Amino acid sequence: MNPSSKTALPAAPPKVLRASQLQGRQAAPPAYRPQPVPRVLQAKTHHSLTPSKPATKTIPIRRAQPAQGVSQPKTKNDTSVSHKSTIGSAIMRQPFKSAVVQAVKLYPNLHPGAVESVDSSGVFRLNSFANQYRLHKVNSHGVNVPNQQYNFVRTAGGEMLLHSRYRHPSIAEGKQVLYAGEIFFNNGQLEWWSNGSGHYQPFAEDAEQANLPIDRFFSYQQIIKGEHTRKKGQRRHEPEK
Repeated sequence: MNPSSKTALPAAPPKVLRASQLQGRQAAPPAYRPQPVPRVLQAKTHHSLTPSKPATKTIPIRRAQPAQGVSQPKTKNDTSVSHKSTIGSAIMRQPFKSAVVQAVKLYPNLHPGAVESVDSSGVFRLNSFANQYRLHKVNSHGVNVPNQQYNFVRTAGGEMLLHSRYRHPSIAEGKQVLYAGEIFFNNGQLEWWSNGSGHYQPFAEDAEQANLPIDRFFSYQQIIKGEHTRKKGQRRHEPEK
């Protein structure tokens, strides 16, 4: 029999693999197909990735003015503050001279046994007006023109008491005084005064506490030397020997 004459056999059907046979084999990966990127997932610009900051308003800071007389720390750019502080310091350093005599020291009686009981009505108060001095009795309205030498004390209360014979502790009743000494008048005019008091012995440096013209003051040593009797142009400001 001629092989070519044989009839063609039908093709075998494809072999179907069972599920058990597919387990040992790896399935081919699916073909990659690019998908369009949705708008919600599109990449944002670098400005949108940074969180937005709330808008801030710049408020100018006013520098507090320095108090007068208080020095402030100096800076390179702060010239106005340093200038004002310098002015304040200069004002605080200016010397202030008061016309009121301030009590800086009280002198006690160094001899308590020297206090004697005296008639207070014979003690005078000293008053002045236009370089004219008058004496007023303590317990009366009588007025006298001083024309001799007196012992005086200025009490702690600022009262000027005088007497021509009574000693200083008797005039002050033994109390502390601001100053004590001797004073001389010529027909109501003050000629000189000193710190001559052996019971209180005030210092010449505290002569302003007497509240008397300082240009008429002589220390007790100058009185002994007789400088108060010299002419006005020669007796003042001479060096003591």
